[in-house]
Amino acid sequence: MSNICIISANSLENENASRNRVLSFVNSFLAEGHTVNLISMDHAEYQLIQHDHFTHHKIPFIDTKIPSFIKRAFLEMKIASSALNKANELNCDVNLITIPSMFLLHLSGLLTGSSTKILDIRDLSWEYLDENSLVNRVAKRIFTYSALLNFKRFNILSVTNDHEFEYVSKHIQSTQKIVKVPNGVAQKVFNELCTITENATNVLTVTYVGNVGLAQDLSTLIAVSKQLPQVVFNIVGGGTDFERVSAFADPKQTNLKFLGRKKFDELIEIYNHSDILYAQLTPDFASAMPSKLYEYLSTGKYVIYGGVGVASNTLNKFEHVSLVQPCDIAVLKTEIEKVIASQSYKGISVQNRMLIASQYIRDITVQKLVSEI
Repeated sequence: MSNICIISANSLENENASRNRVLSFVNSFLAEGHTVNLISMDHAEYQLIQHDHFTHHKIPFIDTKIPSFIKRAFLEMKIASSALNKANELNCDVNLITIPSMFLLHLSGLLTGSSTKILDIRDLSWEYLDENSLVNRVAKRIFTYSALLNFKRFNILSVTNDHEFEYVSKHIQSTQKIVKVPNGVAQKVFNELCTITENATNVLTVTYVGNVGLAQDLSTLIAVSKQLPQVVFNIVGGGTDFERVSAFADPKQTNLKFLGRKKFDELIEIYNHSDILYAQLTPDFASAMPSKLYEYLSTGKYVIYGGVGVASNTLNKFEHVSLVQPCDIAVLKTEIEKVIASQSYKGISVQNRMLIASQYIRDITVQKLVSEI
């Protein structure tokens, strides 16, 4: 059996999407009898799991949630280099880099030795850079060139969707393998989400759960909440854009609740008391598929998604869903009113749960990559 090192530049303690994907890899590798080392940017006392064949190594925590693009890039480079240097110290048989932290990819040449190298791509994050400024345009070109060049360093590359598969397949050699490992939900999480029932209260509630960042632009939802005072709106989570979007709220509003970050058992209760689950990505992020949507669909609740591209295409496979143009206040307001008036939000979609169970359970999908080891 192999000694495997999983390299992440994220704080898994605070970032649910990254933690859930890493956890699926860790559990699957351990189940196959491998020894697993994990590197992440977490506090010393935090342990992802307890297992005799698992060791969680920490690199120093650095706060990168700052406005300056250039300063943030240098900090992320520092984090990535620390993680890769730690991996060299461990000298494992297999090194698996998992991103969206693109600097782990850009600096992957720092990995030494003859280990099998795997790149797990959860986001093509360099593609999301806007080109409104000269600095961003130059940076995007440099990061794209670096990414395509560094793809060639890996024996195996895993992707989460068809768009990423097509993007990567154009830029690698015939000797390299690509494996599709869709995002989804863990079996244990899915089982708990399947216990959720219709909202038993008489309070119509729209809930957003996830990162509060520029990509989500929750100012759209906040604007709609002002126009629909008879509906309660929950925003669950935090992020780099929280201060900006929360400033759009009217201090006198009683129907808008900022609930902050919540543990999973607390989320179950919030889902139970919700009628509609909302998510949005701005057009710049058309190639992304928010992992939170798989969690939404597992609840069986009605979903309204503002966005285009990969996520919309995926959601077209499911029922009990409305797709609307992103960042359009009037369109979102009209759709919420339509769903409420028609009572489309009523009921729990068993079909959506069945589709998640058959195609998007992480414990099963990650086996495609584990088997390649």
